[in-house]
Amino acid sequence: MKKPSITTSHFLSTSTIFILLLAWQIYAIEVNNPYLMPRPNQVFDSLKLLLVEWDTYIVILTTLKRLIFSMAISIFFGMVLGLISGVHYELEALLKPIVISLRTLPVISIVIIVLILYGNTFSLYLISFLLLFPIIYQAELDGIKNIDNTLKEVLKLDCDKCTMQTMRMVYLPLSIPFLRTGVIQSAGLGIKVLVVSEFIAQSKISIGKEIYFSRLNLEYSNVFAWTFILIFIVLIIEHLVNRYLKIPYET
Repeated sequence: MKKPSITTSHFLSTSTIFILLLAWQIYAIEVNNPYLMPRPNQVFDSLKLLLVEWDTYIVILTTLKRLIFSMAISIFFGMVLGLISGVHYELEALLKPIVISLRTLPVISIVIIVLILYGNTFSLYLISFLLLFPIIYQAELDGIKNIDNTLKEVLKLDCDKCTMQTMRMVYLPLSIPFLRTGVIQSAGLGIKVLVVSEFIAQSKISIGKEIYFSRLNLEYSNVFAWTFILIFIVLIIEHLVNRYLKIPYET
């Protein structure tokens, strides 16, 4: 099947955005209540007001700092443990119940339990880690498992005493496509989980708290505006991951 050109892809994406905005406008007109469904122009006006305030960028950077730190820790442990588990099945078997439990537990349960046990500030990082780690770990593990078995056998014969070097120079580069996918998925999930945690914990200086107070004050146009900001943050992260997490992996 022939791949569409970049121009065609951009046209299709733009058309989809236009259709969604049109549907939103029509629905808002039908509802005719800005407290329930603000119109696109009202949301964009609120967005413009937010973007000219310095406090908005402090809030964004604070939440973004939490997200980046949580993702960095999750990527480090997920990559290292996934890499080792892919080579040593004993560790995979040992971690399997933990990973499955974290992947199947409802998000709200993890959020509430951790908030009760550890309070507000530390919990935001722990909750994000507990939900992002399984994604990174599984992506790295799948990447190692998809390496050709013949290559694995050759590496074991030729490099029996340099396991760590082999992992760093061979296994890790070959697993990068899977790791990239895991990082992109964790970015989208991470920002959602983090903001929900901030919303429930009402943590100081956070996007979640801003959304909470906007809802409390019936400023739904601000809720939509902050949502657009969150979407923009995820798009930037995905762009950076696709640009800088490339093959081959170089040391």
